[in-house]
Amino acid sequence: MFTLPRGVSGATLSAGLQRTVLDGEEYWGKSGARYGYGTAMAATRDLSRTVVYSVNATDAKGEGMNPVAERIVMAAVR
Repeated sequence: MFTLPRGVSGATLSAGLQRTVLDGEEYWGKSGARYGYGTAMAATRDLSRTVVYSVNATDAKGEGMNPVAERIVMAAVR
């Protein structure tokens, strides 16, 4: 689940999880959305930090991250 494709510069997607680096810390997670809500879970590989959330969507077709979800994530990783 944590293996990224070889030879692909900047690859972040593995077989089901996405790798993200925030403030120098590596997180692996998955997000998803349906009309009316957005969810995500992420954690460091050693599980020293984890976050799971589900929030109501303010814009079902928006491309950007829900501002409430963004505040939750940033509070969890700091």
